[in-house]
Amino acid sequence: MNNPFQEWLSNNRFKHYVPIGSILIFSSILYLYKLDRRGLWIDEFISILDADKCEFNRGRLLYYIVLNLWLKIDDSDSWLRGLAIIFAMGSLVLLYQLGRYLFGEKIGFLAALMLAVSPLFINHAQEIRYYTMSVFFGIAGTLFLARALDRPEKSSDYFGWCLCRFLCLITTPLNGVLLFADFAIIIAKFGKQRSRLIKFGTGFLLIGIASIPAAISVKDSANAHILILPVPGIANVLRELRILTVFPYPPSPPYISTLLQGFLFMLLGLMGFAIYRQWRSEKFRWLLAFAFIPAASIFIFSHAFFSIWSSRYVMLVLPYLLAILAIGWREISLKSRLLALGIAAAYGVAVSSGLWTYYNMKKRYMGASDRYRDIAQLIDTKEEVGDIIVYSIVHKTDFPLKHYYRGFAPIYLKDLISGEGKKIEKVNTEKWLQELPPVRSRLWLVYGQQNPYLRAAIAERFKVKIEKTLDGTSVFLLEVQSQ
Repeated sequence: MNNPFQEWLSNNRFKHYVPIGSILIFSSILYLYKLDRRGLWIDEFISILDADKCEFNRGRLLYYIVLNLWLKIDDSDSWLRGLAIIFAMGSLVLLYQLGRYLFGEKIGFLAALMLAVSPLFINHAQEIRYYTMSVFFGIAGTLFLARALDRPEKSSDYFGWCLCRFLCLITTPLNGVLLFADFAIIIAKFGKQRSRLIKFGTGFLLIGIASIPAAISVKDSANAHILILPVPGIANVLRELRILTVFPYPPSPPYISTLLQGFLFMLLGLMGFAIYRQWRSEKFRWLLAFAFIPAASIFIFSHAFFSIWSSRYVMLVLPYLLAILAIGWREISLKSRLLALGIAAAYGVAVSSGLWTYYNMKKRYMGASDRYRDIAQLIDTKEEVGDIIVYSIVHKTDFPLKHYYRGFAPIYLKDLISGEGKKIEKVNTEKWLQELPPVRSRLWLVYGQQNPYLRAAIAERFKVKIEKTLDGTSVFLLEVQSQ
């Protein structure tokens, strides 16, 4: 006999919203929890600066347009990070719908739940960057394509695919790798149907023409910011599965790292069993294409040209990997409920460990630091009338300090000390200090690079009142020596 709630639920036309609704409530708690604990890191400041200019010169026009409008409402850290949360939660809804459409409600629910609790995904949901928007439009385009493949005569799904792929590309041009998966699936589906191939070929053409400005902007800004990434090997690819799903930080040896290696084999087993059981399913092969073709494209490009292999870039395939894992778990549960419960428990322990690490570590998983807020707070608490600030970091902008600093001391932006070799570096350090702006009494020096001669050269000219190192950045409070 059903209880009143079960009877109400079974008769309620909104019952299909209960699974995703529960995930959204749970994920909102995760995404808002400790949202402001870390200060902004440099890429978040770059997002704000680019959104403020809103120039089409970085290949990410859509995100900057939306962030520019978002900035007009408020500029607090929590508010600005909230934009990524909206797209993160939208991604959960779309993944639920995609899984439900292709494989049933249980797969949609499991995939969305695993995405919701992924520490890496939460990390990017809590920052002022475009990555969750990228995932959102990626899943949306895939959902429209899946429907268009099943109902090619329906124009709304076809144009929805074209539009979402275009929006995906102007969020970041790297999302173009999804088109390789689209192409492979369409050829496999309609290889002998000329009219269908022409229709979808026209769609590719429309997407390409509309995205030309984005491609030009990438070429024009190719040298604006070069991120040196390691060329990936097989070990990097396998490790990425653990990073994307449950534990993005480098695990502590020997116990945590050993346990996570075992967990990685469990995930590989789940994927292998899913492939073994579902290989004949056309829609499952679509899922494999979206999981592996974009990742393989990034891998090949990284070996052929320069490395773009980074967890935050590869994250665009995470929803499809999670759907494969969900299918593998479902197939195992049909064979052995006890084994499936053990796998679910192991996954829960691993992801709980990843979440605990994420919420309690000061740095982000890629090593990014939020030193800027700490620097500004130190100066705010110790400054006096007449102080000046000299700010010298590798990124050549004082915006991170101005964002947090609440005092009135003038800020002078100065390049880092140049030169290689001990003799040149020592001479340049002394010359650099001689070229500091005039100091009446006290000077705050913020220097963002290791220099073995700086401390000694400073002591010859100033009295050091405060000296602190905050995540690799040296902060000095210097006082003019009395004559």
